[in-house]
Parts: sequence; structure tokens; C-alpha cells
Amino acid sequence: MFEAFGASLGLTLGGCLFLAATSGAAVYFFMKRKKGDESESLRQMQTILYEEIHRVRELVTIRKPFAGDISFDDDRKIFNTNVHMPFSDRKLVMTYSGMIVCGCDLDKIRLAREGNTVKIFVPRSRILDYYADIKSFKVHYKDTGLLAKDFQIEEQNAIIKADLENRQWKAVQSGILAQADEEVRQELTAIISRCGLNKNFDVEIVFRGNDNARILNSSQQNLLR
Repeated sequence: MFEAFGASLGLTLGGCLFLAATSGAAVYFFMKRKKGDESESLRQMQTILYEEIHRVRELVTIRKPFAGDISFDDDRKIFNTNVHMPFSDRKLVMTYSGMIVCGCDLDKIRLAREGNTVKIFVPRSRILDYYADIKSFKVHYKDTGLLAKDFQIEEQNAIIKADLENRQWKAVQSGILAQADEEVRQELTAIISRCGLNKNFDVEIVFRGNDNARILNSSQQNLLR
């Protein structure tokens, strides 16, 4: 009797262990398959997003034309003093038009997964271009005193370049780059929604970058075109 009970108990325990092992294996392979499916979904998401980005390459978000006006004057001083030299005054009044272009280099976008959230790291927008149109230059008033040197083309161009640098700084201070970042966010959000990239993951767009790299230096380009 005890032998029969022991055999029955052995069979029961064996069956339980078999079921536990089978269930554990099933859960393991299910989780592995699920993880593999999610990894594949992430790869597909990355591929689609990069393909969409490739179509626009460097996304130009804001092209802001402007009208520049310059009123410049100076004079000469008596040698080794700060005293004005008579008849040495100079004055120049002119206008011109130009363009400031802001945008984001989408080739530098990176994706990273944190749990069920995919973070899209985007470089912050920067000034891509700014320049003055040479054909738009108009001198409205120019006067040089008897002892003053006349304005040379090189000096006139230097005055315009200085004005351009100042206008770029003012545009950044007024929030043009923050506006460009928002344009990029909206464009990426539209791509994500249109391509259904947010079906399997929560998507978060994160901007990052160095503020010092957001403004172009005049030495980096020809400002007069």
C-alpha cells in the first residue's frame, strides 16, 4: 500500500516538476520573443525615421529676410589727444537687405530606448546662414570733411559685416533659435505620427547641444553675396 502511495506521489511530483519546467520554458521563450520583437520594432522605427530624415537632410526651418539700415559716423583726433580735429568728420547712411537661416542638422539625430520609451535626441537648432545681398546696397548719404579720408569699399563692407553680426545676435536674443527648435519638434512629430512609429513605444523628443556652437562666426563664411 505504502509502495503504491509512494509511486503515486512520485508520479505527481514528477508531473508537477515537468509542468513547472514546461511553463518556465514557455515564459522564457515568450519573453525572449517579445524582447526580440521589440528590438526589431526599434530597428524598424530607426530605419524609417532615418529614411525620412535622409529625404530632407539638413532641415531648414526658418528663413527670415530683413532690411538693414546703417548710420555710421566718425572723426579724427588731434595727435595724442582726444580732441576733435576740425574738418575730419565722416558720415555714411545706407540700407541693404539680407537673410538669416536657422535649422537643425537632422543627420546627427540619435535614438535610445529606456523601458517602453524611445528617446529621440536632436541637436538644437543653430544659425545655418546669414548674409547681405550686395545688389541691395544703397548709399543714401555720404559726407567727408576736408581733412577726412573718403570711404573705401573695403571699409564699407566691414561696416556692413559688423551690422550683420549685431543683427544675428539680436535675432538669437529675440528667440529665433527657440522658434526653430519648435519647428523641428513639430516636423519630427508629424513624421512619427504619419509613419506610425509610436504604435509600440512612447516617443520623447529631447534637444541637446552646445549653445556656443549655435551662432556662426563671420570668419566661417562670406557674409556679402
